[in-house]
Amino acid sequence: MKLSAFSSRPPSYRCPRSAAGRAFTLIELLVSVTFLVILMLVVSQVIGIVQRTWVRANSRVSQFREARQAFDTLSRSITQATLNNYWDNEFDTVGTDAAGQKITLAKDYFRQSELQFICGPTSTVIPAAAGSAQNYPGHAVFFQAPLGIASLVATAAQGANNQIVNTENMVNLLCGRGYFVEWGTDASFRPAFLDALNNVVPVRSRLRLMEYSPTAEKNRIYDTNLRPITDHSKEWYEDVLNTGVQSAQETAQTRAFTRPIAENIIALVISPQIEVTGNTTVAPYSIAPLFIYDSTLKVNPGSSPINASPQGTQHLLPPLLKVSMIALDERSGEFLAREENSQMRTELLTAIAGKLQSAASLVEELDGEQGKTGSLVQLLLDKKLNYRIFSTTIALKQSRWSF
Repeated sequence: MKLSAFSSRPPSYRCPRSAAGRAFTLIELLVSVTFLVILMLVVSQVIGIVQRTWVRANSRVSQFREARQAFDTLSRSITQATLNNYWDNEFDTVGTDAAGQKITLAKDYFRQSELQFICGPTSTVIPAAAGSAQNYPGHAVFFQAPLGIASLVATAAQGANNQIVNTENMVNLLCGRGYFVEWGTDASFRPAFLDALNNVVPVRSRLRLMEYSPTAEKNRIYDTNLRPITDHSKEWYEDVLNTGVQSAQETAQTRAFTRPIAENIIALVISPQIEVTGNTTVAPYSIAPLFIYDSTLKVNPGSSPINASPQGTQHLLPPLLKVSMIALDERSGEFLAREENSQMRTELLTAIAGKLQSAASLVEELDGEQGKTGSLVQLLLDKKLNYRIFSTTIALKQSRWSF
């Protein structure tokens, strides 16, 4: 058998394309680079916007966290305000007995209390602040509450029969409490070691929400020299501006009673009100149209008697308190504190004080009307200050308005 040989065929080759056919043209390259640059610019701008938004949001949360905590503390304390009022007899003298003693006859009851609740413009409520009203913008409030704040250290005082009296665990002891806004430096309460670094860490001036919180042992409301309270209004907290923090001398035994609880608070607004649901003839702020409410007075400034009682609102807590607080962020607070802006700051605080004179216009000043920005808020916007308003209506549990 004859074997046939397989013939091999030479491989075929394609003619390669020219180099010009496989490369990008200069125009294509320029167009691609242009699109890439535009895309990178857009991406970088989006990233920048997102970063700034995150930083601003995080800053707002962190900056206003202190203000929120202080506002919650203030609200909780005010909720517990009390006057512990009661009825007492009023007597007529009808003669004398054989021993020369007066013979009296009970003719009526009258409301009585040894405590006081007072709020209003700070320069009015704190007489010592009247001479520098521009440093105390907004309102102040002082009251008594069963907060049980005793000495921070276990102290033993000699009681009756030389027995040891320990008030540390008496959680319902009556304490005085107050809140107001003050402009000032931190020189007295900043850490002492910073004084040696004054050129590196200068003294900070800020608007601060201050808390007056003497311990129960130091509560002067029951001082025999302050009886009756109607004749000694405002005297039990007259040391409020003289008992600030002094870090160099302060110890656990000598804790300061007036101390800051939040910075960059530009105004505290307190409006005593009554419930007027279904009654359109009485304004809710009628008991304190000028924001001034003093439980030792029968009729508060600017108001009219609300009932036939000769005592009016004397020794009564207001049923409701509308409390608003305007806080600035740190950047705005620092801007306002600069020495070169002192005139602008004075003008701003004076203008704010001028707008917080009438409770009737409070809603218009803060919230605005018919889509318009409130006039007080507009002041902050005109100065390009970043702010936040905290507001709530507090029902006072011990008001006993129908008492």
